[in-house]
Amino acid sequence: MTKKLLKHTTPLCFLPNGNLIAYSKGSVIIIDKDDRIVKKIRIQRGWAELLFSNFKPISRLLRIGLRASIAISDNVILFSRGNSLYELDLIDGIVSSGFYLGRGIRPLNFTKIEGIKGFEDGVVFGGYLMNFEKEPVSIYKRYSRDKWKIVFTFEDGAINHIHNIIPDRFRNCIWVLTGDFGEASAIWKISNDFSKVEKVLSNKQMYRSCACFPIKEGLLYATDAPFANNFIYLLDNSLNVSPISELLGSCIYACQVDNQFVFSTTVEPDGRDNTIINLLSRKKRGAGIKDSYAHIYVGNLDKGFIEVYKEKKDLWPYLFQFGAFRFPCGDNKTRILYFQPIATNMHDLDLLSMRL
Repeated sequence: MTKKLLKHTTPLCFLPNGNLIAYSKGSVIIIDKDDRIVKKIRIQRGWAELLFSNFKPISRLLRIGLRASIAISDNVILFSRGNSLYELDLIDGIVSSGFYLGRGIRPLNFTKIEGIKGFEDGVVFGGYLMNFEKEPVSIYKRYSRDKWKIVFTFEDGAINHIHNIIPDRFRNCIWVLTGDFGEASAIWKISNDFSKVEKVLSNKQMYRSCACFPIKEGLLYATDAPFANNFIYLLDNSLNVSPISELLGSCIYACQVDNQFVFSTTVEPDGRDNTIINLLSRKKRGAGIKDSYAHIYVGNLDKGFIEVYKEKKDLWPYLFQFGAFRFPCGDNKTRILYFQPIATNMHDLDLLSMRL
């Protein structure tokens, strides 16, 4: 059964102690395992958020609020806002001065590297930007408060952007998922602290992914292909790819709850001609988006996957964001799935929960 916890609230990340961090209209909210609000921390908002945060379509259009986030410790979180990264001390409520990434660059996901042989522990992310020209794209690593360094750069012409970086303790390597078209749709393997980079699979939409989970049998991943059929696949240890479950749309967001993997689908256009005019005027779905609903699928390799929830995309054009479900980053130590519908006609931008 689905439960609405808070209106207009984005789930950000889990702390190591299990508490959930969320954000709503200038407040960073700490929520405990019993869904009680432990603390609210007010942070400064920009003029756009002050003016438009109560108008959901405009809020979505301007990408208002905090975006990707991850816990540095029980007392510090990292988050992106616009094209800058900030750190918030949850004890004293102080926000750092920030690190500016550059125009158009932001993380789609943060990743914590921990306990991977051959790598120093730390937080990393890959550059996520439009980049139709396939200019160089870098992987960044945090080395202290507001201090980041580039640890690897994909050369000119290689990729459009980086979707996700996945640490793999089974194989002591890191997987990098890139998109979006042609050879840029690829799965890369990185080892020896970013000194060895191999392109494993590429040049098909079945290798275009934002969401991946290492398991002992290989990599369980979902495709992000708006103009091709989408599946959850297993990339096994012999690098063979097998379909596990068909999806009714492309997958951008995913998470793990206990021993279950959660994938959500997206309602979006074709993606090969995403000009502002087209995103504003067209409502036609891509060929890989089979209906007008965002779906949530839950399962694992042993039991398979089932749909547990869906919501219909609202009537606003795609420029006001695609229909999707967003999940918090980090280790969920409960049996509760926390999620936020985006651009849907029922619980748009609210924080929901569901016991799995």
